[in-house]
Amino acid sequence: MSGCLDDRENNQEFNFEVTTNSQNGTIIETYVDGERESIQECHFRFEFSSGSDSSRISTYGINNSDTEITINAKKDSTIILTISHHGLYRILAFAIDEQGYRVEKSITIIVELQMEWREEGTSEPKPMPFKSFNTGSQSHPSSTLITSYVKNPSFTDDFTGGRPVEITWNIADELNEICQSHSDEVGDGETVEWKTIYFNTIGTHELQVNYDEGQDLIDIEHILHIQYQAPETS
Repeated sequence: MSGCLDDRENNQEFNFEVTTNSQNGTIIETYVDGERESIQECHFRFEFSSGSDSSRISTYGINNSDTEITINAKKDSTIILTISHHGLYRILAFAIDEQGYRVEKSITIIVELQMEWREEGTSEPKPMPFKSFNTGSQSHPSSTLITSYVKNPSFTDDFTGGRPVEITWNIADELNEICQSHSDEVGDGETVEWKTIYFNTIGTHELQVNYDEGQDLIDIEHILHIQYQAPETS
């Protein structure tokens, strides 16, 4: 009498699903007088499920290039991934069954960076360094958006009145060559703004404010946003 085996016993294939709360995030770094004061990292939640194949699966996990996190699929179904550097990441979510067979799914996550920089009461503004490319990223950023404000505060107890200040913004590369530049005059009690988009995303750069002429102390505020373009889907 010939035996008969269930096809499922010989089939290594199994299915699982994974969802994430978001595929986009922005890290926020704040700087005061040239020193980093705080960083707000990005946290991504991955939820795993497997339906009728749940009894076969022993492990869920994610792999982010140099980091792998696993959980016991019999006890848990959630993984939290914290990312502290901007970049485009291809995350591998995987499930492993009791025989060691592994099934993977790829998820693209984009993490941008916003840097917020403040200085008050200065005539020698510090340069703001920024490095566009993160070596852990799968691609270079698409561009860097820069918004900068320079304020010449008016002091009410100074009866002589304030004077205008002349300034120049520069974006300089690693060789201190000027890639973009803009000059302006800030009147007493006024604020001037410079907005620009910068497409050089290789190497380290500096956003500089040169105090060209004047006597009054000025306040500086920079908002710099390193952004990525989502990859095309086939």
